[in-house]
Amino acid sequence: MQVEQPAPLIGPRGDMGKAKRKGPDRQEVGALVREYRQSGDRTLRDRLISQHLYLVQTVARKFAGLGESHEDLLQEGAMGLINAVDLYDPDRGVQFSTYATHLVEGQIRHYLRDKGKLIKQPAWVQELTTKIVKSTDALTQELDRSPTLSEIAERVGTTQETIRRMLDARERSKVASLDAAGGDDDGFAPAVDPEKLSEHVDDVHLPIEDRIFLRDAMSRLKTLERKVVHHFYYMDLNQTEIARKLGISVNYASYLLRGAVAKLRKAVEAQAESMEAEAEASDRTRAASGAYSLSLRPAPADPATKLAVESHFIERLAAEAERARRYPQQFSVVLVAPDCGDLDNDCLVSLAKLLRGNVRSIDLVASLRGSRFGLLLPHTGREAGVLAERIVRTAGARLTVGEQPLTVSTGVASFPTNGRSSEELLFAASEALQEALRQGGNRFVRSQITLKANGRAPAPAS
Repeated sequence: MQVEQPAPLIGPRGDMGKAKRKGPDRQEVGALVREYRQSGDRTLRDRLISQHLYLVQTVARKFAGLGESHEDLLQEGAMGLINAVDLYDPDRGVQFSTYATHLVEGQIRHYLRDKGKLIKQPAWVQELTTKIVKSTDALTQELDRSPTLSEIAERVGTTQETIRRMLDARERSKVASLDAAGGDDDGFAPAVDPEKLSEHVDDVHLPIEDRIFLRDAMSRLKTLERKVVHHFYYMDLNQTEIARKLGISVNYASYLLRGAVAKLRKAVEAQAESMEAEAEASDRTRAASGAYSLSLRPAPADPATKLAVESHFIERLAAEAERARRYPQQFSVVLVAPDCGDLDNDCLVSLAKLLRGNVRSIDLVASLRGSRFGLLLPHTGREAGVLAERIVRTAGARLTVGEQPLTVSTGVASFPTNGRSSEELLFAASEALQEALRQGGNRFVRSQITLKANGRAPAPAS
């Protein structure tokens, strides 16, 4: 009896042989599989593979343009098809083409994830990358040559090291998130990837929403869940490596990772719902009273620094404290002062620009008396220390007074831990700032004042 010879998996031009566009019917496949199981005849196995190579071609096309050659994708998909033939059980009632498609796609996803680390970039990375690309193009036109890192950094408003790191990351991120490729979950990676934050995020001159929220959400995970997330998204380990490192099974590592991602996603959704509800409540209040919210009034600006003036800062702080008492939530105050005392106008302007570049759009930065600055950070608790520490570090690295680095100190107070009124919070933040200066400056100090220890509202800072 003449036996049909199987088509080659990869032809000389990378084609998947002359595979049919339509496979055999379900009964025929079931009969071939059962015969193969009983006889072990490899020609039957090859025949099943040849008849379904079109599935590999179809699935591989979904991943075109992700930075890998079409031939490699076909080869990986063919391995998934072989596994499907070996593992398929026709008695389970699942059609072979459905089963095989799942394994083919899973094999390709696994290959791409291990090779390319398919992690969705956070919004701030995409935004900064876009700024770098646009600035590079504009400078190339203006200078009639390729700009240097220092020129790009000056145009974007960040450091040369940040530009270098982002350009390197851009080259390594040719492979996009697999979520864009569609398809069912393959069991190898979470259905939704949380945004991966660089371990050097503090060095990037960007808004801090991602870091503040993620740290708070991560702190609420169980210890083992935090470790799995950290190893997977921060250390770029796959689940097999994580399981080996933590001494658990691969299945348990996958279970923990999926559970942690689900919790983080739920936290994000809850945060969004909370902010929407607060916005709706504010809209109703304004409609009922016919008045404008303080946050919507044009802030009177200091003519030199272009920041809000001290009276507006105090007014906003009082309104934020009142709102936080009505709706249980946190916010923080950060006071910033140069270690050298009063600054000239140019240094004040430079420091003001640095502060504006480090805060979110919802934060308020104000110019206070004595060359000091005040920052009001809504929806931010103890994580305000991340921003305060970064301001200290970046000011000393980027700003100068004459030929000396311009170092600053910061004091942090948070509602309700350090106070429940604007007076209490200003007093607590001022005390923390003075302590930072007493310790030699160039540092941040978090207030140690608590309502329980104080027992009464402290007098406002002079």
